[in-house]
Amino acid sequence: MRPLKLVKPIDLKPGRTYLIQEKRPQYAHQKFKGTFVKNDYPPSLIYYTISHFTNVICAGNHSCSNLGLQAIYWNYYEADALAIAYTNQALREITGDPSFMI
Repeated sequence: MRPLKLVKPIDLKPGRTYLIQEKRPQYAHQKFKGTFVKNDYPPSLIYYTISHFTNVICAGNHSCSNLGLQAIYWNYYEADALAIAYTNQALREITGDPSFMI
């Protein structure tokens, strides 16, 4: 399976869906998927960038409220899940192995 691509908050693109995970190990179980809306940049050095997401999906595939997350605590990942799913399906048909995954 291919690794996820880490995306810096400044490189998030509005309208794209990202996987979101807490950076701190004790909270790494906190994972979401959401569509990026915008960043609010800090007015001074003592504040952090806030990244806003909508259409958020949380654990158990449940809808959650919109999120505004401090970038210092979260990692954002871009995953080409659809392309991987199509590739896996094609390779399963070619190899004849129903459990084949890249």
